[in-house]
Amino acid sequence: MQAEFARMTQERDQAVQKNSELSQDLLAVKEQRDRVTTAHMNCERMLVHVLGQRNEAWHEEDTLRARLLELEQQLANAEEYNENLHEEIHQLHNQLHPHHLPGVAEIDSEDEMDEDLEIEAAASGDEDEQGSGMDSDHSE
Repeated sequence: MQAEFARMTQERDQAVQKNSELSQDLLAVKEQRDRVTTAHMNCERMLVHVLGQRNEAWHEEDTLRARLLELEQQLANAEEYNENLHEEIHQLHNQLHPHHLPGVAEIDSEDEMDEDLEIEAAASGDEDEQGSGMDSDHSE
């Protein structure tokens, strides 16, 4: 019986040893599980935060795109208004200066302008000496 008692004691000691080892392993696994759970919770919080930032960025992008469209429309309106004003300026200029018709080339050099003035002066001087065609019809 002592042999059996010794064997049972040895089995009990081995079971206690095995239980102790398993308890340590279980404790290590629980610690690892707690670390993983904490990491998982941190990842979820970070994911929620990043998704919130993404949604804010998308909202701001949508807002800015809407503002861009609004500004493009305002720019188009301003350009159209500018074109209308430009046309009105041309019309007013043509009304103020009817001798400057659109499409007529302007004289660029002063020499050509001086020649034209001399030709006009000579032509008007000849008419004064000889009289205008209208005056000669009514002279007598």
